[in-house]
Amino acid sequence: MKKVWIVVAILLPFHAMIQSFADGGDVDPLVDVVVNIEIKRIRTIDIDLNSPPTIKVDIEVNGEKWEKEAIGYDIWNFGIAQFNIPDDMEEIEISIKAYKNGGIADISNESYDLHITYNLLTGSWQGDDWLGDANGYGHASGTEDGVYDENDCELWFDISYNDYDGDGLTYWEEVNIYHTDPMLSDAGIDYDGDGVPIEWEDKYGYDPFVYEEHSKLDVDRDGLQNVEEWQMQKWLADPFRQDIYVEIDFMEEHNGIKPIMPEESLQLQYSAFTKHNIMFLADNGIMGGSDIIPYENLDWDKMKELYNKYFLKNSSRKGVFHYSVIIHSFRGFGRGVAGFNFKRDAFAVCSAYIQKWRPWRKGMIIAHGGAYMHELGHQLGLPHLRVFPWQILYWLSWNYKSCMNYRYTFKIVDYSDGSHGFMDRDEWGNLDLQRFER
Repeated sequence: MKKVWIVVAILLPFHAMIQSFADGGDVDPLVDVVVNIEIKRIRTIDIDLNSPPTIKVDIEVNGEKWEKEAIGYDIWNFGIAQFNIPDDMEEIEISIKAYKNGGIADISNESYDLHITYNLLTGSWQGDDWLGDANGYGHASGTEDGVYDENDCELWFDISYNDYDGDGLTYWEEVNIYHTDPMLSDAGIDYDGDGVPIEWEDKYGYDPFVYEEHSKLDVDRDGLQNVEEWQMQKWLADPFRQDIYVEIDFMEEHNGIKPIMPEESLQLQYSAFTKHNIMFLADNGIMGGSDIIPYENLDWDKMKELYNKYFLKNSSRKGVFHYSVIIHSFRGFGRGVAGFNFKRDAFAVCSAYIQKWRPWRKGMIIAHGGAYMHELGHQLGLPHLRVFPWQILYWLSWNYKSCMNYRYTFKIVDYSDGSHGFMDRDEWGNLDLQRFER
């Protein structure tokens, strides 16, 4: 009988075969449904500079539980939980809990844990995370409730099931919405010729059969057009949440001093941005774009040469990434400096200078983070307050608690929101993420 069915199925028109599959009541009659919940990245927001935490994730579906534990401030490719689901269930409830050093961590905008309803017909979800929310689809953070002292963590995740052709489109969508073949993969196909494939448009709520100007659309005003958001999807780009990408290159060791950007310094910056629904991600080697640059004495012309040689070698990064280089020192100002911008989309941080003035571990971490975030702030359109202890303005500016204030550059890894009184500025409300050199 099985062989006869196969022959008949081949001879039947496609729509008739689909109807025969649909008669059984399965959400997808081509597979035994298995839901995959992928934890792409999880990180702690409250950074303990003494040691990275132990992070554990528990996921529960239909009474079944998956759990995993790892150590780190920022863990990528954490794991994939798989659950066999009754084939006639159109929706499932998913609970995700995180623990940090044994205590419950806050990853939600409501309670501490994350509650999500996943629809197997549409492949979408809602609940404590939804398409178009402020901090990204498939991203949840304990900072969403505005309280930052509850063992806050954030995680990036995706939910899917094992659709037969593996194209990320559900059986129901293919049959009832797109009228594509659920037995043939459509992954990567741009049916409407607007620059992005069907599965990306489907995930983010666009119609993959209606032309959109994705090469110009920048709904979240972060300087990345939708085509670039799609190209950066591996690195968690979201077209409805602002994203900042920066490449970091390092000058090699010289006279026993190695230019650095400590991991903890980056993590402090990531946490500052995520509290304002912005994802900042630096390529310090994790994305394959970081170079070690031979030592030399630098001037303005040589800085531009570094930009052309090391950043522009990957032309696709221009307009998507900012460029930063961690050098020893720079005398182009006639004095030592902690950093400087040398192009609209490029800046340097002088690590040897920072190490000289902040030689202890905690001071070095905070000063590198503050100086880097200061120069990045210039990239995003923020001015600084250039004051020194011998100036009265230095002593009047204590309310302006920002790394853009020279008084705090080595002490604070954050911008200000303008709420602290006299002389303060709302920098978070005035960032210009579209400020690129094109």
